[in-house]
Amino acid sequence: MPVSKDNAEKAMDAAACISCGACVASCKNASAMLFVAAKVSHLALLPQGQPEREWRVRSMVTQMDKEGFGNCTNQYECEAVCPKEIKVAFIAKMNREYSGALLKNRGV
Repeated sequence: MPVSKDNAEKAMDAAACISCGACVASCKNASAMLFVAAKVSHLALLPQGQPEREWRVRSMVTQMDKEGFGNCTNQYECEAVCPKEIKVAFIAKMNREYSGALLKNRGV
Protein backbone atom coordinates (compact mmCIF):
# COMPACT_ATOMS: atom_id res chain seq x y z
CA MET A 1 0.00 0.00 0.00
CA PRO A 2 1.34 3.44 -0.85
CA VAL A 3 2.16 5.62 2.15
CA SER A 4 2.96 9.30 1.88
CA LYS A 5 6.56 10.23 2.61
CA ASP A 6 5.49 12.47 5.50
CA ASN A 7 3.40 9.74 7.15
CA ALA A 8 6.12 7.15 6.63
CA GLU A 9 8.74 9.38 8.24
CA LYS A 10 6.50 10.22 11.21
CA ALA A 11 5.58 6.55 11.68
CA MET A 12 9.22 5.52 11.66
CA ASP A 13 10.10 8.32 14.09
CA ALA A 14 7.46 6.95 16.48
CA ALA A 15 8.57 3.36 15.88
CA ALA A 16 12.08 4.28 17.02
CA CYS A 17 10.89 4.15 20.65
CA ILE A 18 12.85 1.43 22.44
CA SER A 19 10.57 1.32 25.51
CA CYS A 20 13.47 2.19 27.81
CA GLY A 21 11.31 4.09 30.32
CA ALA A 22 13.56 7.17 30.50
CA CYS A 23 10.55 9.35 29.71
CA VAL A 24 8.53 7.86 32.57
CA ALA A 25 11.42 8.20 35.00
CA SER A 26 11.98 11.86 34.14
CA CYS A 27 8.33 12.93 34.46
CA LYS A 28 7.17 14.30 37.81
CA ASN A 29 3.85 12.46 37.28
CA ALA A 30 5.57 9.27 36.13
CA SER A 31 3.56 9.69 32.96
CA ALA A 32 3.97 7.01 30.32
CA MET A 33 2.27 9.18 27.73
CA LEU A 34 5.32 9.62 25.47
CA PHE A 35 5.90 5.87 25.33
CA VAL A 36 2.21 5.05 24.78
CA ALA A 37 1.84 7.87 22.27
CA ALA A 38 4.79 6.58 20.24
CA LYS A 39 3.25 3.11 20.08
CA VAL A 40 -0.22 4.42 19.21
CA SER A 41 1.04 6.91 16.63
CA HIS A 42 3.30 4.46 14.86
CA LEU A 43 0.43 2.30 13.68
CA ALA A 44 -2.14 5.11 13.42
CA LEU A 45 -0.03 6.70 10.70
CA LEU A 46 0.15 3.57 8.53
CA PRO A 47 -2.62 1.85 6.54
CA GLN A 48 -1.85 -1.49 8.21
CA GLY A 49 -2.80 -0.01 11.59
CA GLN A 50 -6.21 1.32 10.57
CA PRO A 51 -8.44 -1.71 11.28
CA GLU A 52 -7.73 -1.64 15.04
CA ARG A 53 -6.98 2.07 15.36
CA GLU A 54 -9.80 3.09 17.73
CA TRP A 55 -9.64 -0.10 19.79
CA ARG A 56 -5.86 0.20 20.17
CA VAL A 57 -5.82 3.75 21.50
CA ARG A 58 -8.76 3.15 23.86
CA SER A 59 -7.26 -0.01 25.31
CA MET A 60 -3.74 1.39 25.67
CA VAL A 61 -4.86 4.59 27.40
CA THR A 62 -7.24 2.62 29.62
CA GLN A 63 -4.44 0.26 30.63
CA MET A 64 -2.08 3.15 31.28
CA ASP A 65 -4.71 4.65 33.60
CA LYS A 66 -5.26 1.30 35.35
CA GLU A 67 -1.53 1.01 35.99
CA GLY A 68 -1.58 4.36 37.78
CA PHE A 69 0.55 6.45 35.44
CA GLY A 70 -0.10 10.18 35.62
CA ASN A 71 -0.98 12.49 32.79
CA CYS A 72 1.33 14.69 30.79
CA THR A 73 2.42 17.88 32.56
CA ASN A 74 3.65 19.56 29.35
CA GLN A 75 7.06 20.25 30.80
CA TYR A 76 8.82 18.16 28.13
CA GLU A 77 11.28 16.38 30.41
CA CYS A 78 10.40 13.19 28.58
CA GLU A 79 11.44 14.59 25.21
CA ALA A 80 14.66 15.99 26.68
CA VAL A 81 15.84 12.61 28.01
CA CYS A 82 14.57 10.34 25.24
CA PRO A 83 17.55 8.56 23.68
CA LYS A 84 15.63 8.20 20.40
CA GLU A 85 14.44 11.83 20.40
CA ILE A 86 10.74 10.99 20.33
CA LYS A 87 8.83 14.28 20.14
CA VAL A 88 6.00 15.30 22.48
CA ALA A 89 3.93 16.06 19.38
CA PHE A 90 3.06 12.35 19.46
CA ILE A 91 1.26 12.92 22.78
CA ALA A 92 -0.98 15.47 21.09
CA LYS A 93 -1.64 12.97 18.29
CA MET A 94 -2.52 10.26 20.79
CA ASN A 95 -4.90 12.63 22.60
CA ARG A 96 -6.62 13.43 19.29
CA GLU A 97 -6.80 9.72 18.43
CA TYR A 98 -8.24 8.92 21.86
CA SER A 99 -10.85 11.71 21.73
CA GLY A 100 -11.89 10.65 18.24
CA ALA A 101 -12.14 6.99 19.26
CA LEU A 102 -14.33 7.86 22.25
CA LEU A 103 -16.63 10.01 20.13
CA LYS A 104 -16.86 7.38 17.42
CA ASN A 105 -17.61 4.68 19.99
CA ARG A 106 -20.49 6.77 21.36
CA GLY A 107 -21.90 7.35 17.90
CA VAL A 108 -21.33 11.11 17.94
